[in-house]
Amino acid sequence: MGDRLVVGVADAGWVADRLGVLDRDRVTRLGDPRGAAFVVAASAVREADVVVGSVVALDGVWVRRVEPFARNVAAGRFAGAVGPPMLREWSPGWVVAAERLLGRLRFVTRGLGEGFTWDHIGSTSVPGLAAKDVVDLQVGVPSLDDVGGLAEAVLAAGFVDVALTVPGSPGVVRDAVRGRRRRGVRWDKRLFASGDPGCRAILHVREIGSPWWGFTRAFRDLLRADAGVRGEYEQVKRDLTGVHAGDVDNDRYTVAKSVFFDRVQHVLDEGA
Repeated sequence: MGDRLVVGVADAGWVADRLGVLDRDRVTRLGDPRGAAFVVAASAVREADVVVGSVVALDGVWVRRVEPFARNVAAGRFAGAVGPPMLREWSPGWVVAAERLLGRLRFVTRGLGEGFTWDHIGSTSVPGLAAKDVVDLQVGVPSLDDVGGLAEAVLAAGFVDVALTVPGSPGVVRDAVRGRRRRGVRWDKRLFASGDPGCRAILHVREIGSPWWGFTRAFRDLLRADAGVRGEYEQVKRDLTGVHAGDVDNDRYTVAKSVFFDRVQHVLDEGA
């Protein structure tokens, strides 16, 4: 792909014709929806990021979302948070977006090897839980030492390497050490984020069997199953958004949330 964002069309007709007219910038091109980072349609289909009903609406999507997305990818930028953390009520649209993005990531990484795991994690994966409007995804790989071509592959889906921009932020190149101390475990990771300003998403890449690969799945399942723990966690998050309402980013909020993990660490250890 190089530095060119692929825009797909899920149905033929006037949408494809108009996109052909708009597609003049060096950082965008039309392509197969299966390998596209962004898909437009005139009717509601699973693959579509956006459904448009008129040329005017399509032109607006191109200016407000596709062009910024394309330029972010070309520059190696992700669509990050601006300002302090903010919570939204849970939306089923997060699950739809996660399924769509995971499907694309499976497609673009299909030649990198076998044995990967694919998960929607974090608060957006827990029905009923308020969350920041960021879809968290996790890919488990058999070995972090053998994922050559990963950055190039996920770039095709619009995900850029966060370490190139903010390597010192929490959880970018290494997870916080917690839980059972075991020799030979991996705390390092890879982190990618989407350049799409209309659908913020983060991709954590961890080695299968590593502590945080297991913790994230166990924590998600605990929150889904236990309404009491889920409510307690949401209250902690709401309290922390107030404490960090004047912050310029989400970093201190992210670190502060980890205190809650101490309360449920024994459950996470068992689940992981």
